[in-house]
Amino acid sequence: MTCHYNGQGSGPLNDYGRALFSQEIASRAFYSNKTTDEQLGESSGFLGKTPLPYWLRPGIKYRGLALQTDPGSQLSKNRFIHMQAEANLALSLDQDQKYVFVGSYGYIPTPQGQSGSANMPSNWLSREHYFRWQISDEYFVFIGSMDKVYGIRIIDHTAYSRKYTGNAQNDQTHGVMIQRVRPEKEFTVHLFAGNLAQDSANRQKGLSVMYEKDLGEFHRVGGTAYYSSDDYVKWTRAEGHSKYGFGKGNSLLSEFGLIKNEVVNSAATTGAYAMLEANALLTRGYNFVSQVDYYNQTMSTSTPDLIRWSSGLLMFPAPRWEVRTFIVNGRTVSDSGISPDLWTLQGQLHLSL
Repeated sequence: MTCHYNGQGSGPLNDYGRALFSQEIASRAFYSNKTTDEQLGESSGFLGKTPLPYWLRPGIKYRGLALQTDPGSQLSKNRFIHMQAEANLALSLDQDQKYVFVGSYGYIPTPQGQSGSANMPSNWLSREHYFRWQISDEYFVFIGSMDKVYGIRIIDHTAYSRKYTGNAQNDQTHGVMIQRVRPEKEFTVHLFAGNLAQDSANRQKGLSVMYEKDLGEFHRVGGTAYYSSDDYVKWTRAEGHSKYGFGKGNSLLSEFGLIKNEVVNSAATTGAYAMLEANALLTRGYNFVSQVDYYNQTMSTSTPDLIRWSSGLLMFPAPRWEVRTFIVNGRTVSDSGISPDLWTLQGQLHLSL
């Protein structure tokens, strides 16, 4: 809520978030020592220091991913994926920003294996478009299309905590979100009707409820209960998470959850997942990040354990720029043995104007 228009995070940054990114998070290696952090914050607008009307806040985002599978082997392959290329806009109907409309529109890549398919989805969409109404100092209402309220919104949308819970990069939904924000705790309810751009039979309609509470100045815990269904399957999810900060710029995020999928005329399956992410500040703008993901579809030996470990550098070399270089290892463990490890090298560029 402090840095984003969306009370659960993600999406466009507000003025404070832009300034914070420039004057505290990003490296200042490309700037003279005479340039103060305050001056960097003042230059964080869409047009730099040039002011825009209070009601107009445009933005542009781009994410590109270069990846190499099986590095060093004869089967090694290289790909470059344009993950995100979109324009966003926040329109404030009043100077106190009690009434704000936020929208985005842009390009998404064709899913692997669907190129040329008659059922290939459009490469252009609006991931989010919603109206935010601040009723009071504590209550906010969001109406429209947005990410579902669930767990920790880590940026890695391929993490098992996002991939297998139905909260990946393009899994937004239309609905109403009500959030109560108090100094040491938050409570959020999200009632949704599915993605209205999809066929009605495939729209996951349901409800999620999240509660978070501070245990200390740098430690917050929370949990989410989630239920939705369409004409073919019912989803039930529950998770608990922890956000812990220590030292200067270091953090430890963890999330543990259950996933129940009940297909019509079939037996239900209940699985479990876990995510642990550690972030260590090396110097301003440069961080070491390591993440471990775990998933089992049935919490039994009848299905394999999926384990993924990733580690690398998260870098903000200058305001508006983000660079990630990671090595990712995937392993499948079953009763019959351990599959050969899958290795991937990843380099990601994020430009945010």
